[in-house]
Amino acid sequence: MKKNTEKKRLSKTELQFMELIWQNPKGISSEEIYEQFPQARGTKSTILFNIVKKGYAEGKQQGRHHIYHPLINKEDYYSLYEQIDLSESLSRFSLEELVVAFSGNKQLTPSQKQKVQELLQALEND
Repeated sequence: MKKNTEKKRLSKTELQFMELIWQNPKGISSEEIYEQFPQARGTKSTILFNIVKKGYAEGKQQGRHHIYHPLINKEDYYSLYEQIDLSESLSRFSLEELVVAFSGNKQLTPSQKQKVQELLQALEND
C-alpha cells in the first residue's frame, strides 16, 4: 500500500482544533480558537501553525489576528484516512485469510479454495 505522502495525518489535538475550523467554514479568528482550548497561547499558536503547514487550513493575517479557513472538508479528511487505514489493515492478510474471515468459517473447503484461485486467475487475465 502506497502511503499518503502529500499530507500528514493530524494529531489528536490538531484534529480538535480542526473540528472548530470546520464548524466555521467562512473563517474563525485565532482569538476565537484560543478561547476554546486550555493550552498555553504559544502552544495553541504552534498547533495552528502545524495544521496550516500540513495543508488542511490556511491562516491569513487580519489585524492582530489570523483568520483560519479549512482547505479540506471534514468528510474528505475522514474518508481519506478511513480508506488508508482499511487498506493497510487488509494488506496484512492473504486473500485466503480475508475470504475465510468474511465467510465466517475457520478455513476454506477445497471447493472454496478453487473458486478463490479461479477468481484470482480471472483478475490477472483482465
